[in-house]
Amino acid sequence: MKKYKEIHIWEFHPTLTFIGLKKEFRIKFFKNLKEIKGSRKGLLHSLNKSSKKYGIKRKYNSGHLSYWKIGEKKDRGKIKNINIPLWILIEASKIISKDNYKEVLRDIEQNIEYYTGTGKSHNITNPKLPLSLTPEMISVIFHFVGDGHIGRKTVVSSYRQMNNMGLNNFLKKLNNIFGDFNYPMREYKNGRLNIPKIITEFYKYYFKLPNTNTFEAYIPENIKKLNKQFLFAGLISFIVDEGHVGEVITIYGKNKRLMNDIREIGIKCKYICHPLREKYAYGKFDVYRFSISSKSYNKFYKDMLKISEKFPTCTLAQKTERFIKRIH
Repeated sequence: MKKYKEIHIWEFHPTLTFIGLKKEFRIKFFKNLKEIKGSRKGLLHSLNKSSKKYGIKRKYNSGHLSYWKIGEKKDRGKIKNINIPLWILIEASKIISKDNYKEVLRDIEQNIEYYTGTGKSHNITNPKLPLSLTPEMISVIFHFVGDGHIGRKTVVSSYRQMNNMGLNNFLKKLNNIFGDFNYPMREYKNGRLNIPKIITEFYKYYFKLPNTNTFEAYIPENIKKLNKQFLFAGLISFIVDEGHVGEVITIYGKNKRLMNDIREIGIKCKYICHPLREKYAYGKFDVYRFSISSKSYNKFYKDMLKISEKFPTCTLAQKTERFIKRIH
């Protein structure tokens, strides 16, 4: 398989990412830190001084160091995991080796048991680190602006898909890209997957994603500049959510800017895309729509076969069978 760009844990948001390290490595790591600085006081002074460049106002004390080293604490009679802020590990790595701190971080990355976000975010276990910047990863962005939603602050991020095949396909994408995570099964059975906050924080931070609300979403230029394989993975994901496969592939949406972005991507993928038009229902504006001509079906099918050989989730999911019938 083609070698794709690696994305390391230290490229996540430094203050919104929290790490659970393997026990033996964690204890040894913090012991080593203390020995290098000579005392807890010296280590805390260094970390608190570095916190300013991350916009952190709180001061950490020896209790924090102890809990990070132990990895847990007792809270109201229950054992609670204590996760380490990513920025702490980044700055600690610089203490261990200022010139080669990335090598220290690579060692940390290989000893991550799980990582998570703020609040009650579900953990990513069996993490696939470093991540790979693949078409499959990019396709998730198009689901976010389709049937997905990135929550702000305390609002849960989710993906809504009433078709089981489409919902399972999206879940498999996230597992392939990031690793395993828990989610409310009752909601999943009702067609909604709640997405761990750390996943959406990663996408917002790394790709600089804009608001994904219905009337504000758009595809940023850094995504539109990717090569055809990435754009095609995004296009078919959007069709899964917002498209109809018939004599032509018709794509609908209420957001004109987003629809123009999707049409532009279709043209970049060398498909015949008809102009964007307004659709009315009972005399009132309903949605914008454009279609991909059936003359592009054979090329579309070949492109889908090619990408799905490497990334089986990058298909039309529940709409694949209907599309294939149109080909034959």
